[in-house]
Amino acid sequence: MCGTETVNEIVDLRATSLSTLTQMLTSTGALTLLPELSLPVETRGRRDLVVRSFRAPAPYRTIGLAWRRTNPRAAEYRVLAESLTI
Repeated sequence: MCGTETVNEIVDLRATSLSTLTQMLTSTGALTLLPELSLPVETRGRRDLVVRSFRAPAPYRTIGLAWRRTNPRAAEYRVLAESLTI
């Protein structure tokens, strides 16, 4: 619920690409979350989309890298994992 208004309709939109998703937004009046990295491409030349960033503290996510111990490339994955650690 936003403010004092109640949402009466739930629209379930699904897309397999960010491009399809942004196109669906303009035809439905819906909203979505997009990765900031995708904005220059997905919103290029689109005057029909409004983009807003989150106020601080902005949400974030933690990602992980996992592999099977017996994977023949485990040593390479370990090197990759170490290079990603901040």
